[in-house]
Amino acid sequence: MKPKVICIHIGARAHYLLPKALEAKNNLEVLITDTWVSSGLIRSVLAKFPHRLIKSFGSRYTPAIPATHIRSFSIKFLFIELYLRYKYKNDWDRILKRNYYFEREAINIFNRGPAVNPVLGISYTSLDIFTVAKQRGQKTIVFQIDPGYKEEQIVADVVAQYGDIYTTNWKPAPSWYWQNWQKECKLADVIMANSEWSKKGLIDQGIDAGKVKILPLPFQIEEKHRNYEKQYPSVFNKERRLRCLFLGTLTLRKGIHLVLDAASKLVHKPIEFVLVGQNELDESLLKGLNVDYKGVASRSDTDLHYQSSDVFLFPTLSDGFGLTQLESMAWQLPVIASTYCGEVVTNGYNGIILQECNVEELVKALLTCIENPTYLTQLAGNCIKTVEKFSLERFANEISDLI
Repeated sequence: MKPKVICIHIGARAHYLLPKALEAKNNLEVLITDTWVSSGLIRSVLAKFPHRLIKSFGSRYTPAIPATHIRSFSIKFLFIELYLRYKYKNDWDRILKRNYYFEREAINIFNRGPAVNPVLGISYTSLDIFTVAKQRGQKTIVFQIDPGYKEEQIVADVVAQYGDIYTTNWKPAPSWYWQNWQKECKLADVIMANSEWSKKGLIDQGIDAGKVKILPLPFQIEEKHRNYEKQYPSVFNKERRLRCLFLGTLTLRKGIHLVLDAASKLVHKPIEFVLVGQNELDESLLKGLNVDYKGVASRSDTDLHYQSSDVFLFPTLSDGFGLTQLESMAWQLPVIASTYCGEVVTNGYNGIILQECNVEELVKALLTCIENPTYLTQLAGNCIKTVEKFSLERFANEISDLI
């Protein structure tokens, strides 16, 4: 019989996919997490708060994991988060302090538990926990969310190239952050990467290739997706423009500068760009004639954006996977993507792959969509079949095999 896993999990990353997958295979011993809101009444109250951080705590729960398997810090971590938001204006100062407090609280709970179970932690928040686990003789597994330091180098290069035009508040992490990450990887017996892109980045930085196992992220198709039918017009014109959706943080890493450059070049074409997510750019850059910035959207509004769009834009310069690719395809929305992320898009089958991640290739792909609405219909017809291959059951089986 396979041993059960202690999962140490900050936040509600990917809606608790890791612990849910473990629970589905009866492999979860306990989930140690910061905040768990089991009360439906409290969740509904939190959801009504105008403050985005407080509202987000209303999602710190899933019925897929029983209360007997939860060990959390109760409401204390909410006050810690609010305090850090107030005290630290620099993102890295806040993130590093949050990670420190999380590990300190998690270790207190971890030390009271059994010393035999494998430990599964999230990258950048597991060094101290793995140190203790190794002293106790426990197997360690890290869920690596990105390609590591390589991604920061990519972002630094694009900021150096475009920063004068696309002003951004991005800052690199302190050097000791990456030194601790290297130690974390050395302590890990297994490193779970979500894509070949991430695995290659890790190996390029000297991570032992034998440790790295690829587990693409899953997505759960719901009834609302199966009941929806995507429709396209026979032609795109000034009355019915091609609607392009960019959903995610508006940052150079995700290629927002390529989207804005493409919008400028296509301003006289029947096309519009809807941008949804937290903005890291100067807002004056989002004032194009065919650009509509919607801000941060709720989950229900996000569904509406997927439904009302014709194509999803994902010209990322680096992503560990890019779950929005599956989210959009669940709504039968074809994706235009780079190759620097999870392998979801098959060129000409469910979307378009940018052979080079630049504005010329993006414009070329968008012109193809404008001129061929029937091509988009064909691509949309293969999207659900793609998402079905990335099932939670498949993900759960692969994690179980790793254990």
